[in-house]
Amino acid sequence: MNLKNVLAGFLSVAILSTTSVTAFAATTGDLQITNDIASTEVSAKQSYFNSFTGTVKEIRESENVKGSKFITVESEGGSTANIVVSNETYVVNNAEIIVGSVITGFYDANAPMLMIFPPQYNAKVVAVENKEQNVKVDVFDKDLVSADHSLKLNINEDTKIALEDGTVFDGELANRKLVVIYGVTTKSIPAQTNPTQIVVLYEKAVPPIHNVTDEEKASLVGDVSTKEIIVNNKKIEAPAAYTNNQGTVMVPLRVISEALGFDVTWSDESQSIMLGQGISLTPGKDNYVYMKTSPIQLGTAPELVEGTTFVPLSFFKEVTRMNNAYVFESQIVIDNGTPMQ
Repeated sequence: MNLKNVLAGFLSVAILSTTSVTAFAATTGDLQITNDIASTEVSAKQSYFNSFTGTVKEIRESENVKGSKFITVESEGGSTANIVVSNETYVVNNAEIIVGSVITGFYDANAPMLMIFPPQYNAKVVAVENKEQNVKVDVFDKDLVSADHSLKLNINEDTKIALEDGTVFDGELANRKLVVIYGVTTKSIPAQTNPTQIVVLYEKAVPPIHNVTDEEKASLVGDVSTKEIIVNNKKIEAPAAYTNNQGTVMVPLRVISEALGFDVTWSDESQSIMLGQGISLTPGKDNYVYMKTSPIQLGTAPELVEGTTFVPLSFFKEVTRMNNAYVFESQIVIDNGTPMQ
């Protein structure tokens, strides 16, 4: 993609403020990411994309997905995330991403999220900080108003409209996913702008909400069989975890439960496994009982492998009520410490 760098456009003083928009900033510096606006009217509507902004700390090639890179970023507030940039990610202006760059990764707001730490986002669009432009990524309606109702586009003859590869696009922009590059805006609600450039994102013939495939789930989590199991800050000796055919991380029940202080017994009467006096589960059935409440469904039943019962990792968060149960780099962590977001 050989899109030319664009300079920020200036609109007629008859309709626009002459200052750049800073109220919508969602990043350090002057690259403006307008997913949020301080208005109750606007906050009731939601963008098709969420975003995460931070300074690049590390860039590494993915071991599981060819051509993809894991970019570790740290936000201004100190939060860390991994932004996954693949061959299908559109990088605004084909900008170079290096350690030290401030970038924003835009990802599908409706995409399912894996319970891992740090959080991981599959970027549809990445924008590198540029003090001469603002960037908005969203779906725009027939009036060219964004889905979150924060920005309205006024197209003029100077607006460059193209596909991701730079090919001129002269079709309808309504109800398409657009990357909008612009300068100043009005102070109205929604704000209005004459964009300098619009990039129409490629679309695939898939449902609006993407269902993560088993292969995608496995590649995002990685090979869990080599990861240490850490319970209450202590490494335990346990059978290796694995990812089943549905992409669910499965962990050994008994050793983890006993490390958490539960007595694990078998009930002949109910043909179920008991944890203490209040938790029960049956191999092969996606019904987990906590203190005689209605059964909890986790989407995956306990599995018996070579005499060992394995349960979904989420069992320890959703059923035994631990604060944390997640995959973190080379570890599987289960504890009752400060909840990780």
